[in-house]
Amino acid sequence: MNISEKAAYIKGLFDGMELDMNDKQNKILKSLIELVSDMAEEISELGQCYDDVCDQIDTLDESVTDLEDTLYDDDEYDEYYADDDKESCNCDCCVGTGDMVYEVVCPTCGKTIALSEDAVEKGSMKCPECDELLEFDYNDEEDNQE
Repeated sequence: MNISEKAAYIKGLFDGMELDMNDKQNKILKSLIELVSDMAEEISELGQCYDDVCDQIDTLDESVTDLEDTLYDDDEYDEYYADDDKESCNCDCCVGTGDMVYEVVCPTCGKTIALSEDAVEKGSMKCPECDELLEFDYNDEEDNQE
């Protein structure tokens, strides 16, 4: 039995009692029962709206997932945005999702490292995989872009 059915049941019980409606207490009871019925109807409508919104969110989530699959090649997406790459590197030079500015491949071990602009400006760093010293000439790259 849902909330609307329970409210209707209580209203039916009250109506079946055939009470004197000139009595103030009976008028109050009748008003309260009508209020409960109205509230039950509103709650049922809100529940339906909630279900509709949940369905729309699920549809949007599926659409976004499809769009991500279309836009990002799996290998490319994993390379730039995978959390396991960040966790395997214990240095402060690697950047998180969406912050990558430069990508460097270590000539010794072949590991691809995503670097922030600040890390490149320092001029050098050790590879987090093999400890090879990697040097960057940041100024030459700026001059080539101009």
